[in-house]
Amino acid sequence: MINRLICVMVFIPLVIAVVNCQNKSSAAQDGMASFRDDALGISFAKIGTVEKIEGSTYRIMLQPSNNSQAHTAFAQVSTADRLFVDLPGSYGGRFFFDEPSAEKFFQNRILVDSVNTGQLTFRREYWVVYAGMGMWEGVINCYTQKGSGYYVVSLVQELPAGKPGEESDGKPLTADELKEKIFKVLQDTTNVNVSRFTTLLTSVQIYK
Repeated sequence: MINRLICVMVFIPLVIAVVNCQNKSSAAQDGMASFRDDALGISFAKIGTVEKIEGSTYRIMLQPSNNSQAHTAFAQVSTADRLFVDLPGSYGGRFFFDEPSAEKFFQNRILVDSVNTGQLTFRREYWVVYAGMGMWEGVINCYTQKGSGYYVVSLVQELPAGKPGEESDGKPLTADELKEKIFKVLQDTTNVNVSRFTTLLTSVQIYK
């Protein structure tokens, strides 16, 4: 009887400790800073300083880090009536999917899949476009439709990889090889910019 009582007395504090840890973990998650725009009906995690660059677009500049080769990197959250991918370094801005030249340009779209965040399902596209001077633009473009409009969440990175035709180890680099190199960066979950973008994407909530 005494042994049982001792076991119960030891077990109860352990249960309380586990519950407290779970509560603290939930509180930490709930306390994550977020940004909300009631007019657009959207909220998302503040993974950096949020800047409104257009009436329906927010940009978050991402700082280079030890495991990121990106010269420039930023995330964006937008609402739009037309689907697009933002390619400021290579295309000069937004490339809309309904453009007459779209069919040929889609060769720069490397992979298409989907991401379910638990609340929303996004179509995810990986884009790799040559920007000139050995620089490439790698983009993870995610979007979901609500009503007649779209919510677009993207990561844009300018990355050095080399020029097509340039020699490396005595062999000329091909465009396909260089695209594959950038694609691997976009899929690298240890890359800090990719990791932060994933945090942003999974935090998006739509209220409309």
